[in-house]
Amino acid sequence: MLRVFHHYFSAKKLTFFLAESSAIALACVAGAAACAALFAPLGSQPPFATMWPTLVGLGLAFVVTFQFTLYLLDLYDLRIAAEDRTRGYRFLKAAGVTAMVAGGVMLLLPLALPVVLPPGTLLGGAMGALAGTLVVRVSIRALVGEPDAVLVVGDGLKARAVASAIEDGGEGSFRVVALVDPRKVEEPLDAMASRLNASYVVQAADDMRGANWVDSLLRCRLDGRRVYDAAGFCERVLRRIPVQFLRASDFAFADEMTVSPMRRAFKRVFDVAVASLLLLMASPFLILVALAIKLDSKGPVFYRQDRVGLGGKAYPLWKFRSMRTDAEKNGAVWARSNDDRVTRVGKFIRKTRIDEIPQVFNVLLGHMSFVGPRPERPVFTEQLKQQIPFYGVREAVKPGITGWAQIRYPYGASVEDARNKLEFDLYYVKNGSLFLDVGIIFHTVRHVLLGRGAR
Repeated sequence: MLRVFHHYFSAKKLTFFLAESSAIALACVAGAAACAALFAPLGSQPPFATMWPTLVGLGLAFVVTFQFTLYLLDLYDLRIAAEDRTRGYRFLKAAGVTAMVAGGVMLLLPLALPVVLPPGTLLGGAMGALAGTLVVRVSIRALVGEPDAVLVVGDGLKARAVASAIEDGGEGSFRVVALVDPRKVEEPLDAMASRLNASYVVQAADDMRGANWVDSLLRCRLDGRRVYDAAGFCERVLRRIPVQFLRASDFAFADEMTVSPMRRAFKRVFDVAVASLLLLMASPFLILVALAIKLDSKGPVFYRQDRVGLGGKAYPLWKFRSMRTDAEKNGAVWARSNDDRVTRVGKFIRKTRIDEIPQVFNVLLGHMSFVGPRPERPVFTEQLKQQIPFYGVREAVKPGITGWAQIRYPYGASVEDARNKLEFDLYYVKNGSLFLDVGIIFHTVRHVLLGRGAR
């Protein structure tokens, strides 16, 4: 794992992404040049000396188009990418979308460029980009290797929780090779880790009393293996902080929790800039949305509701109204799948997250950040604080329109969902930065385009 501005991300995925970028660009340029020469009239050669800037631009265009389409189809999840290597279903969809975009470019490029490209250039570029991507996808295991082996020390509830988290959130980069209680085996942990070729050793025993295997863990570290406790592994590798592993000291002694005035100022400038840009771009469309809401059902266009913000203080949150005005005549309830309280227009704006856009006014007023934990209602917050340890830690930062939990976990509508989402919120509270904010906004675009996580 690599760490940039407190945020951890996969070195394997970065290697795979950069290798594919290079392969697409180089193969695209080579294919375009080869086809331009092949289709050139007899006795003449394409003007390569003046074509190179255009060929490089063409390669970059295919890199952006192809890789963004692959990203939308989850093909940078190494588990899905490895599975698709044999079936090719998602890859073919990505290739089809890229081919349609390339076709549009072939029609529009002559209008945009004063110089007409030689015949066959775009076709060759498209074929080259496809071939380059295919080569990388077929050789994915040669590039990133097999999933890293994880030896879990312990065989109780905590160890099984770690194994389950790896299975659910490891994205095919990790595999558990054993759950073992060293008190029940004679083989030293370092010898066992060597025999199993484990890259990671995770201490997840429920009871450490009488533990005499710490020296073995040290030898594992000296042998070059990464050794973590359960909480550290989940934070660094799975990028979530499970509540059942958490101690108050983990936050009390964390330097990352100290936020300088300069960092707060940069965060505020970033929030205002992004919120203003979104409001400016969406303004014409928002008028149509407001009109559709008014024509679809009786009631106001906007919906005002108190939410809990920074430091536990309540503030009025604004959204487009997506439910009937009598939706909570019997009291506050969780939103549910296929909720019959949602209007016809409401179904669309909730699916596309358009109902969230008025929250930019809350961002501009300073109630919220653009990125942060999802703001919850006071009535639910009080219930969840009583049922879920450390739930109040979310209030250490401003809530956000989007956030780490929103893009990593489906829409939550129960106490168990709130507990799972809290694990991602805690990661953001501890490791949040502008670098992570930009990444979350980028991932949010995919969720909006694909209608994920909405209800």
